[in-house]
Amino acid sequence: MTPTNDTHQPQGERLQRVLAQRGVASRRASEDLIREGRVQVNGQVVTELGTRVDAIHDKITVDGKPLARQKPRYLLLNKPPGFITTVSDERSRWTVMDLINVPERVYPVGRLDRETQGLLLLTNDGEVANRVMHPRYKLSKEYQVVTDRRPNDGQLQELRDGVLVQDKLVVPDEVRLLRETAEGIIIKLVIHEGMFHVVRQMMDKVNINVVKLRRQRVGPISVSGIPLGAWRDLTPGELEQLFEAIGLSREEAEKANARRPMQLEPMGGYTPTPKIRHPKRYAEVARHREKLEHGAEHVRKQPREGSGFSRRTSPSAKSNGGGTSGKARSSQSHRTRRPGGSR
Repeated sequence: MTPTNDTHQPQGERLQRVLAQRGVASRRASEDLIREGRVQVNGQVVTELGTRVDAIHDKITVDGKPLARQKPRYLLLNKPPGFITTVSDERSRWTVMDLINVPERVYPVGRLDRETQGLLLLTNDGEVANRVMHPRYKLSKEYQVVTDRRPNDGQLQELRDGVLVQDKLVVPDEVRLLRETAEGIIIKLVIHEGMFHVVRQMMDKVNINVVKLRRQRVGPISVSGIPLGAWRDLTPGELEQLFEAIGLSREEAEKANARRPMQLEPMGGYTPTPKIRHPKRYAEVARHREKLEHGAEHVRKQPREGSGFSRRTSPSAKSNGGGTSGKARSSQSHRTRRPGGSR
């Protein structure tokens, strides 16, 4: 099939959309590739935007490399705090990709800052990613803000009236106290804006201290039921709802559902590592993680010679007046590898 830009009898799909759907780049970045003459269709260089191609039969290359047909993936991750929302990090810090294990090349849709947890979508469908992030589709985003002090009515009303963030007035769709838990007072906040740090800046403007921040929902997709650090594919119903919310047809959702692999049970998970206060405690931390992962019963810690902890004195030793003094050695400072820090 010869590529065509005939708008009277359109055939096939727009080339930039095909590139985006196959994970080459976002739609806008794909347009740049076309303008630069780096894309060929059936051996012919294409530089005009809007050119339509047969995504199944046409041979498409980018920089001389054939375009592999990927199966679409639409992943839902419950991001833990301490992970960077990026595909790779030049400082070798933990990224959200360390939590995902799929053969397809997926990338995060939007971003959450390192200490924010909750819902994060990942996909290799550039068109869907672009629409989810685009303000035109006005996808609502629900956040739960955990604070250590109950906000007063004046502070909540300030939020409802709107807060100026980066020279833009952000007016939430909903602001209310959700519940009080052991971790703190939880405030529900629903907004449409996707500016970086927008929720933290709003809370700072009204003097509400943010102890923890998590994103609970994006559009029709909720993270409920997925453990911290775990991921799964969107269900067929969730994908249809998402496509509808971003202006894509049900037929397109059905095609995507027919082609994609689906892991519907949550996979993975993340348990924060306890702080290591002494270099000799690595074995103790390993036992702790094994207990959490395998549901083992409490493993009795056995202090060793030189471990920095006092030995337990046996009853016979007590009666003989023996044993140690019971004083633990002073711990040494030790830097550990934690999420967000250097590897």
